[in-house]
Amino acid sequence: MSFPHISEDLKSVSVRIGGMCFTAEAVLRLCIDGFIGHKAELIGGAQERTVSLNEEGNQLRKLLRDKATERTGNKEQIKYLLATLSSVRLALNGLDSLSRHVKFKIDEKIILSDKGFDEIRYLFHASLDILKSAGDTIANRKESFMKYVMDKCANLEILARQYAERHEERLITGICLPDASPVYVCIVDSVLTVVWHIKNAVTRLFGKW
Repeated sequence: MSFPHISEDLKSVSVRIGGMCFTAEAVLRLCIDGFIGHKAELIGGAQERTVSLNEEGNQLRKLLRDKATERTGNKEQIKYLLATLSSVRLALNGLDSLSRHVKFKIDEKIILSDKGFDEIRYLFHASLDILKSAGDTIANRKESFMKYVMDKCANLEILARQYAERHEERLITGICLPDASPVYVCIVDSVLTVVWHIKNAVTRLFGKW
């Protein structure tokens, strides 16, 4: 169900927070293209967009805090929107970390095993769907969309754990080179950070902690 009786100004805020998820999706696409094509300039573009996203987050936080001081404001809705915004901003931190690790891989010419490369690429693409769906959920304030996002996040977290186990096996057997291992682990951890906080963002929008 959608937010009942939400004011137009708060509706606009939720749309803008959802838009941050859509922009984060575009940032991740740049990271994916840079990762696959070994193009550091694409990572630079991703990092510039992340800076703009943080500026948008600052503006929205100030707007919501100002609204919270108004006697006519819906305190509960403002509280949920602030919590959602906070989680989205934490997801952006994970995205920034991811871009830095991908750039390090490119700059240092680190080669992942074929399996490791394919696993990260799959996690990236699964995360794109999560970011888009989260943006739809937040912008439209549809609680019915929330379960889809939560299920997708849970599935990705399970898969990432399985990938981590396979990575350990490849490292032991020498398929994965020692210098590539930290990069693989850091990228996967960054993906999980993004997904964890996006999951929190959609649940907190509806007052579920």
